[in-house]
Amino acid sequence: MLQKGFFDLSIRMLPLILLFIGSITISYVIWEEYTPVDLWALILFLGIVSVSLFSMGYLFYTYRKEVNKDRLLLSLVKRINDLSVNISQADEALMQSKRREDIYAYIDRRFSLLHEEGRKIGDDAEAKSHFLSTMSHEIRTPLNGIVGFTKLLKDMEISNDQEEYISLIENSSHNLITIVNDVLDLSKMNAEKMLIEEVSFNLFETIDLIVAPFAQQADQKDIELGLFVEPSLPQHLIGDPIKLSQILTNLMGNAIKFTETYGKINLFVESLHTTDEVTELKFSVQDNGIGLTEKQKKSIFEAYNQATSSTSRKYGGTGLGLTISRNMVQLMGGDLEVESKENEGATFFFTLTLKQDKQHIPVNYPDFSGLSAGLALPVKSIKRQMDSNFEKYASYLGADFTVYYYEELFESDEAITLPDIMVFDHHYARLAGELELCASLECRSVLLTNGGLRSRVNPKQHHFEDVVLTPVSLVKTIRILGSAQEKTLPSQTGTSQSLSALVADDNKINCKLIKIILENLDIEVTIVSNGKEAVETVKENDYDIIFMDIQMPVMDGMEASKNILAYESKHTLKHTPVVALTANTSSGDREKYLAEGMDDYAVKPLDIEALEAIISKHCLR
Repeated sequence: MLQKGFFDLSIRMLPLILLFIGSITISYVIWEEYTPVDLWALILFLGIVSVSLFSMGYLFYTYRKEVNKDRLLLSLVKRINDLSVNISQADEALMQSKRREDIYAYIDRRFSLLHEEGRKIGDDAEAKSHFLSTMSHEIRTPLNGIVGFTKLLKDMEISNDQEEYISLIENSSHNLITIVNDVLDLSKMNAEKMLIEEVSFNLFETIDLIVAPFAQQADQKDIELGLFVEPSLPQHLIGDPIKLSQILTNLMGNAIKFTETYGKINLFVESLHTTDEVTELKFSVQDNGIGLTEKQKKSIFEAYNQATSSTSRKYGGTGLGLTISRNMVQLMGGDLEVESKENEGATFFFTLTLKQDKQHIPVNYPDFSGLSAGLALPVKSIKRQMDSNFEKYASYLGADFTVYYYEELFESDEAITLPDIMVFDHHYARLAGELELCASLECRSVLLTNGGLRSRVNPKQHHFEDVVLTPVSLVKTIRILGSAQEKTLPSQTGTSQSLSALVADDNKINCKLIKIILENLDIEVTIVSNGKEAVETVKENDYDIIFMDIQMPVMDGMEASKNILAYESKHTLKHTPVVALTANTSSGDREKYLAEGMDDYAVKPLDIEALEAIISKHCLR
């Protein structure tokens, strides 16, 4: 024992024991010679006996309490020693001491050292996180130029060999971006710094932007890509659209990677339960690729784990994507799960409960009641999810939907009632003369095509009301049905030749890239190299939109934006939207920039479709 030994207890109890024995003896003698006069003496000695027993019991109780306290203290010392390293001789001497005060001093000293070690580990983790964030920015900045100019090269007239080389560069760049993002996200997870934002976002626009980049990848493997977002869902929700995009991008990327040529991939967003305040959504990515065994399903979400080593060699990747995605889903209140059979494909799915944004007025979609729409297919045996999706969209909008087959359209002698708008799929019209045949029907017609086939459509030869890229979404369905009316609905993403933009970026390659992209959208562009120049230029000229890099010399983008806002306020000027351009993808960045007065946020490498959506959102209202 550290302080109270059994010998010490015995010495303290000896007088009580002697008093107890003496009191018993005297009480017995008095009882034997009992007389009424001795009654109070008997009571007195019996009282002494009771007090002695109570005192001995209390002493034993305190003794056991001290023993238990010493045991806990020794257990604490052992636990501290297990956590400690480099115990000095002085510490060793204190640890072996029998005095409790010395043990307390030892524990206090070890706690101080452990606190210092913990602070150092925290500083190291913070430094590592900052280093990874900085390296991510530095890597993504040159990648922005590589990816952007690669996309521009693909739109030029090039040979087949050049096209192949450019595709290899593009795929390698995207793989590198994925690796950088995975490592950065894993670092945030380990440092417990991955935060979930609560901002308003448009569900339909977010999903469309997620799917758009994968349409081209699906085209390259001739994969049928379907998209269905339940049209009755509220448009504006409150959540973290960036994390949601990362999750679905990872799931879609895996589906593309592990689905062979001529396969099928579908993304579903459906309502499980809706109240006046919240909506419970189920997100599913379904493919008919290589699938998973029961054993693989149990380990697929573990970090650095892929289905098999051969999978890693054949398909590449860090093995972090699903781990990070599941962690993000769990932080958002759901769980990422998988249903799969080997060689039969897989379905990754999760549910999220999101608040509805009541500040946005619900969107009233056009009513196409009384309008007839048709989908033309070569044969009756064709059963595609994307066709079913189109039918659901059209029916929700009120149109009367019918499937027609080539036999009755082009081969039958019997008269047939044609719809107001007929939709053809370029996938089934690749031979010479087939497009002309499709466009020859005596009704308005629309062609569904993809990026690879789009260049084969000649407006002078093929007289379609509109040419729409797959996959079909609710917005594209509205566009298609609107083609049947005398006045078509305006494009949701078109740009105007009268727009002007100011771009502030110190990287010459990035400046040249965004200048080319914006000029291709018929936007007049002015370039400056730092925030101070941006402020001075805004004072002298009017712009429709400003693209502001965050990290610049002389004056950074956030300070420049504050100065521009202050200038507008002082002179009562119309506000010019300011869009943050940054390679930073840390959680909370978007919210931070918006809080500083910026209007939107674009991540490098720049995505052309995302830029178009931003311009449409802020300049074409």
